[in-house]
Amino acid sequence: MKKHLLTLFLLLVVQLVCLAQSDLYWKLGINSALDFNSGIPLLNLNDTCHLDLDDASTGICDKNGGLIFYSNGFEVYNKIDRRMLNGFNFNHGTLSDPYFTSGSYPLIKSTIAIPFPNNTNKFYLFYENMEFFDAGSNKLPNKLRYLVVDISLDSGLGDVTYKDSNLIVNDTLEAGNILGIKHGNGSSYWSIIRHYHSNKFYRVLIDSFGVHRLNDQYIGDAYIDSFSFFGIANTSLNGDKIAYVYQSYHASQNLADGQIDIFDFNRCTGFLSNYRKITLPNTIDTTYAISLCFSPNGRFLYLHDQYKLWQIDLYSTNLLGSKILIANRLQGENYLFWQMKNGPDNKIYVANNGSSKSLHVINYPDSFGLACHFVQKQIQLPSGFIYTTGGLPNEPNFSLGKIDCGVGVQEVANTKEGLVIYPNPCGERFLVTGEKLLVNTIEIMDVLGRTKIVRQAHHNGDVLAVDSPLQRGLGGFELNISNLPNGIYFLKATDEKGKIYNSKFVKE
Repeated sequence: MKKHLLTLFLLLVVQLVCLAQSDLYWKLGINSALDFNSGIPLLNLNDTCHLDLDDASTGICDKNGGLIFYSNGFEVYNKIDRRMLNGFNFNHGTLSDPYFTSGSYPLIKSTIAIPFPNNTNKFYLFYENMEFFDAGSNKLPNKLRYLVVDISLDSGLGDVTYKDSNLIVNDTLEAGNILGIKHGNGSSYWSIIRHYHSNKFYRVLIDSFGVHRLNDQYIGDAYIDSFSFFGIANTSLNGDKIAYVYQSYHASQNLADGQIDIFDFNRCTGFLSNYRKITLPNTIDTTYAISLCFSPNGRFLYLHDQYKLWQIDLYSTNLLGSKILIANRLQGENYLFWQMKNGPDNKIYVANNGSSKSLHVINYPDSFGLACHFVQKQIQLPSGFIYTTGGLPNEPNFSLGKIDCGVGVQEVANTKEGLVIYPNPCGERFLVTGEKLLVNTIEIMDVLGRTKIVRQAHHNGDVLAVDSPLQRGLGGFELNISNLPNGIYFLKATDEKGKIYNSKFVKE
């Protein structure tokens, strides 16, 4: 009976954690915000935001839709629209620093706020710098870092207690597009970042033990045209798909071609699969493919360039052939379609890049073709509202709950003396971590009890040094098991005092 009550209690805790954050209040720019707390989007024309959010906007709300803090990648502002204590002087780079003086940061989705899985008062803010231009004039980052916000400080207004973290990724990254997806356990998070001109994906896990960069994944085709332009990537609402768009402009022909990359995403393991490519032919009569967005039910993918909006049916066996033109930009209007974002009301919002102060809305995005009811300039923004670059807040889907991840997921909730394996099931590598767990020896055995791998570690002051096969990770140890066949295995870790910790994992 006690065991069942404990299980019920843990499930309740997970549900409360899942509901701790929301995306019901969108800061849009100077003097305006979009409020979804009533169930329909209402402009708050009394909002006192005076921070230029540009393309790098992110924010986070409590479960009741009350704003906690927001950022433009340069500064962090609290819920009363004042700069948070220590919420400045971070995110430096060769190109970043000049943009700071202008108060804007035009690197799309280059920052994202993610809550601590085990502390309702603390939040991570991940951000990319801007370091150099490529041949296509993309502003490229080469560093991914994070800072920590604690809203229990400064009388509930918050304080940045840690910034300029050690490098999570130190490599040339695609311009922006930091994606956040809730883990299948319902409390941790994944962040996926793509390498520049490559099919390499960086996988970052945010769990109760900290921030961990897991083994990278190579999948799909690289789009390597020297004059390519990165569009705005997006994830499906249920977290099971990710899509990217790229395009190159050929000035001599006044034509553009490119591709869309679509992947399935496993919320339990953090791996991409089922790669599908849509080649955009050079018969498209426009310049750049800018943004894409999944319909709430995941069937349709919306794509737009600067002037046109299309719908693609992901259930079709001919993805390119299923592309339907939904709308052209209204004639005589001085705006360009820019970023798209799923709203908490199951509509899709399209921002502008231009002087027209309005938002467009796909009202029924789960409907086929023109029945999606796309209305341009549906929401008129106030005349005093400074909003020229089309930014919308970059946020994970906070509403996602727990799913069945199979073996190992239950071990996430172990005690402080516990042992956790991520991901589980795993591929060629996995991370071993655990709070206050000081590993001396790791042994892996098969189901017949036969020892397959033994690794030794030793302490060197406060640093746990390990031999080369057992690599030190961010908050744990990454173990290479590429030589093991697929199957069920048992892991035994022994600490320096001889205490033994056991766990089980699946390689697939």
